[in-house]
Amino acid sequence: MRKSVWLLAALTGVLINSAFAADAEDTGPWSGEAAFGYLSTSGNTDDTSVELDFKVAYTVKPWTHKLKARAYGASTDSTTTAESYKAGWKSTYDFTEFDYAFGALDWNKDRFSGYDRQTFATAGYGRRLLNSEEFVLNAEIGVGYTKQRTAEVLGPPLVPAETTDGGAGTLGADFLWNFSETADFEQTLYIFTASDNTFWESVSKVKAALTGNLGLAVSYTIKRNSDVPAGTKKKDTLTSVTLNYSF
Repeated sequence: MRKSVWLLAALTGVLINSAFAADAEDTGPWSGEAAFGYLSTSGNTDDTSVELDFKVAYTVKPWTHKLKARAYGASTDSTTTAESYKAGWKSTYDFTEFDYAFGALDWNKDRFSGYDRQTFATAGYGRRLLNSEEFVLNAEIGVGYTKQRTAEVLGPPLVPAETTDGGAGTLGADFLWNFSETADFEQTLYIFTASDNTFWESVSKVKAALTGNLGLAVSYTIKRNSDVPAGTKKKDTLTSVTLNYSF
């Protein structure tokens, strides 16, 4: 776990340095955000946790392309207790100011979840229900393909990993509220449903500007799978505090 912590920290430094370099130039259609959170305690219990979050977007209307990646790890007394990775790509094409089509690819890996790996490829229709400087609300519906691999449970009893694939449906919504000049609230919810499992993730986040492009964010994430192997929980939660740099 400690090697993973330092690897993530080094990667974050590279991404943030790239962000500063990009911000110094004429970025044009580019925008993005890099976030890093780290916590270490010692004494009766040695705890370490680290989070890396990176997003970048390229917009030339009517197209918008977004890439996102997130990694999280935690350890207690040198024993890894959490380790998850997430990456996604999404492209949208605006038909009107309020209507758009999208295509997306999402990949999740979590050592301590009921599913070791999950991949979702989807396409569909989106509608901007609200689209103002203060409020933004998007809703989406689509279909696609999923491939999911359950985690192996060492037991007893031993539950071997299984891989399933097939058609999937998706529902999604994201909400943004700029409640002041320096702070906002974000809420996203995405659901992927297949014959063997329904996965959904909700992220609630409050961000506040500190100085310049640097800010502070507090987020709460809930992830849930409807069908998991025996001995594993359906729901996982994560609370994090990060420093954010927007460009």
